[in-house]
Amino acid sequence: MSMLTGTVKDGVIVLDGDVQLPEGTKVRVEILEITPSLTPEEEEEFSEWERASDEAWALIEQEDEVKP
Repeated sequence: MSMLTGTVKDGVIVLDGDVQLPEGTKVRVEILEITPSLTPEEEEEFSEWERASDEAWALIEQEDEVKP
């Protein structure tokens, strides 16, 4: 079994290089985890949202403890 790489363009997988597969060839597609690069400002904003979410859950848990 060969391992090929490619990129999705306009909803179609375009393989890298000059690859010709016979019609009807069965393939398996594995989505590679690619971490998008963020600017320092974007990273800080995501961190702030995460902290706000943690604080919100803490408040919800406190309310649940107070209610009988």
